[in-house]
Amino acid sequence: MDRTTIRELMRRTVQLGTTPSRAILLAQEDDRMAAASPHQRFSLGKRPVIRWIKGDGLDDAITRAAIGQASRLFGDKVDYCVCTNGIKAERIRSILEWAVAPVEWRPLLSQDNPSLAQSLTAAGCPPEHYGYWWKWFPERVRPSAPEWILDGDMVIVGIPSWFEQWASGDDKCRVTQDDRWPMEGLYGNYVDFVDEHLRLYSGLISLPPNLRYMPEVNKVFALRRLASGHDGRRDMCEQGVIAAAFQNIGPLPIPLCEFPFGRAFEDSIDYGVRGDRGDVWGYHFGNAFRRDNPHFNRLVEQGVVFSRTDQPGLVERFAWMGGTGQWGVPGWAMPDGCASLIVERARDFAGRQVLELGTSRGRLTAMLASIGCRVTTVDHHDRGARQNLGGLAVDVVVDDAIRFLTTTSRTFDLVVVDLHGNSVADWKCYAPLVKKCLASRGTLIVDNATLWTIPEWKVETGVRWFLESLPSTWAVELHPEPLPGVAIVTSRQP
Repeated sequence: MDRTTIRELMRRTVQLGTTPSRAILLAQEDDRMAAASPHQRFSLGKRPVIRWIKGDGLDDAITRAAIGQASRLFGDKVDYCVCTNGIKAERIRSILEWAVAPVEWRPLLSQDNPSLAQSLTAAGCPPEHYGYWWKWFPERVRPSAPEWILDGDMVIVGIPSWFEQWASGDDKCRVTQDDRWPMEGLYGNYVDFVDEHLRLYSGLISLPPNLRYMPEVNKVFALRRLASGHDGRRDMCEQGVIAAAFQNIGPLPIPLCEFPFGRAFEDSIDYGVRGDRGDVWGYHFGNAFRRDNPHFNRLVEQGVVFSRTDQPGLVERFAWMGGTGQWGVPGWAMPDGCASLIVERARDFAGRQVLELGTSRGRLTAMLASIGCRVTTVDHHDRGARQNLGGLAVDVVVDDAIRFLTTTSRTFDLVVVDLHGNSVADWKCYAPLVKKCLASRGTLIVDNATLWTIPEWKVETGVRWFLESLPSTWAVELHPEPLPGVAIVTSRQP
């Protein structure tokens, strides 16, 4: 629901002395949360989050498998985030196409962790040389929630025994441990800072809510600054600083026998000094950033690591752009069945002008663009769509829907409406404006056509009013299932 409509409906509600509808109240809350950047909205969440860092290396296939497997393993028990450096939208859409749950994509900037950026700058290390350090930008993607931070070449294949404790926010900090590799090759200039018995390394960090680790990192830098000319792409000091910082927090170690190393240049998987005890719940496919990793390939063939040989369907490919959970208001995300119906009808409009009202994160927009539609999409907030849709032939308009419809002189062969306000008052406002923008013999597709049949949305009868008020020169095809239903309206006028 756009801001103009919200204000007008609230004005009428006050005048009539009635209670605002659930749609109005939720739209106000959604408007308030979405007013900030999409990343800030995600960061305010309380649900546990799993976060990967992905750089411009050769391990795309591993990150794709990791997110595909985790989203199937944990479902909606957690949220998912991938932080990237040097990766464009086309590539991230490919990496995320196996996900079956929404994923936050966060391209990183040096200002995401000002304190760390300052220390790197002081050592003469520019952002293009941050390398391993990008993993700590930002310090937390969701400060008030449990958070896992993983390298992009780490794949979770099982659920650790302490998962529920972590997810509820009651667990201690945990950090991966490497008890076999020679210390001199792990920690750079900070090897003497590292506890030789604990031997932490920065592969996977499990954080409870509200834990800050940058104060400890800064203490390490206060004792020893990075050497002048530091290059985070090559030097191993990041491992030493992070190990020294976290050992001061007092974490529980995650041993190699639970999360072993499958280094590309070694013949066998490294389970550490304890050996393989049958407790593995994840693998770290080391050096996949630079070369093919045979351990990953073998575990894919054995079915231990998730993979698929078929091309995901169009609706599947963009599940990561879904609007459920932290990304939207409960009950307002378009079901796959409705999306499939809309896309099939939209195929007839490939190469033609299509208007979408209600962009959200750009999921349906991406589908329409992928089948060749020339899409203009409008939402009064950018919920990450401009970033997510980069490289596609889409015009992303951040504007009030009513204002856009009122001021544009363009017409469209297909108009798709997926707005959150669906009362009669809303549709009395939408109807003449949408008709004005529809080309002769154009088609209008309306989501939420039977939303009013759901008890908590029973007052949202606007689409029903609109359909019943259409003259005989319009053909109406109603699909009541799956809820909230889709109406396809075609103008017969010459």
